[in-house]
Amino acid sequence: MSKTLGAALIVAALGAGTSAIAANNNKTCICHIPPGNPENAHTICVGAPAVRAHLRHGDTMGECPVACGGARGDTCEADEFCKLDAGVCDPEAEGVCTPIPPSCPGTLEPVCGCDGTTYDNACLADAAGVAVNHAGPCETSCGGEGGAACAPGQFCKRDDGACSADATGVCTPLPSSCPPDLDPVCGCDGTTYSNACFADVAGVPVSTTGACVEGVACGGAAGDTCTDTEFCRRDEGVCSEDAEGNCAAIPGVCSPLVSRVCGCNGTTYDNACLAAVAGVSVDHQGACAADVVVCGGSGGATCGDGEFCQRAEGACGTDAEGTCEPAPATCPPFIDTVCGCDGTTYSNACVADAAGVAVASSGSCVPERACGGDSPCREGEFCEQAAGACADPPSGTCTALPTTCPVASEPVCGCDNVTYDNACLAAAAGVSVRSTGACPP
Repeated sequence: MSKTLGAALIVAALGAGTSAIAANNNKTCICHIPPGNPENAHTICVGAPAVRAHLRHGDTMGECPVACGGARGDTCEADEFCKLDAGVCDPEAEGVCTPIPPSCPGTLEPVCGCDGTTYDNACLADAAGVAVNHAGPCETSCGGEGGAACAPGQFCKRDDGACSADATGVCTPLPSSCPPDLDPVCGCDGTTYSNACFADVAGVPVSTTGACVEGVACGGAAGDTCTDTEFCRRDEGVCSEDAEGNCAAIPGVCSPLVSRVCGCNGTTYDNACLAAVAGVSVDHQGACAADVVVCGGSGGATCGDGEFCQRAEGACGTDAEGTCEPAPATCPPFIDTVCGCDGTTYSNACVADAAGVAVASSGSCVPERACGGDSPCREGEFCEQAAGACADPPSGTCTALPTTCPVASEPVCGCDNVTYDNACLAAAAGVSVRSTGACPP
């Protein structure tokens, strides 16, 4: 075997360490560790034939790591950072100079950095020059007087039985799915959940294991029999003071999810739990009549910031009216697919609400439907033809009429020989595109 071939095989076999080849002399740099004197390790560059001998005696490929931090101070280059061992966050601790990664994978394997920030993976912490404290997201205290507000997609998880408004917890991601096991728990909102995971999805702490126990009768002939920490809860829609109910505990903590209800006192609450906090039974789902703001259509109001115009299922026309509702900040992770009026399938109606899109129908959006001749499209759709095809009558696929369009000026000529500022505006008019650019004079 030639020396050149032997050197090439050594370089190939040693993989990543081969990057340390000394310039101009085809030598390989290794970290020489003197026997019995590892603190005097230093980098040397040798010819390929000597590499194996050095490795057999305990040397390692590549340059010796440069210690940093602690008493040594900042000894790293501009494109390096001082990497500490996992779990070591002491600013006086020593580490090793390590190159800052130029890019990182998009994998989601959260780690908590020593700066208290959660990074999607350890590489991103390295890119920020931050040591990793521990695997998993950083714990953020929430609830009580000094607790922080949890980020969207998180809830404040408290210990079982911690139903007081002063109870603290830890911000925890909302579960993406729950097991179907039937292991009932009673939430602090007085609702029975099929298992603790479903209580977590609702952002409600668990009060006790087992189903919630119906309280003693109250109201009507039973009179006021509830304690100071209870209220007389009646069935939904039953608001008469003479009607009987059952004593229910007044919740100390409620979910942040918004699902408006109208209380028997004529007040709108963001959810039934908040009505219970006020000691009020629910009259009906949705806002009270006095709080309803009609939007959309020809004379509807414009909803305010943080709201969207919620229309009835199937109301996809631009003239459809709806009511202004708060845009959901978080949504439960249940899969209960709906088809939006924009033709997109959403995992549940709440996710469609968050996108400000009305629900066309329950279930996934159906595949493209051919149209033309005896196959008309549904309300809120038009028969879109392939670009350049302008048959009369049209023949194409049913497409939802856009309800909003960008303001970009990218003129197209419609099959009606009208110039539109962009293809979306042509589609909103129910017109297919004849060609790009303005129509000829």
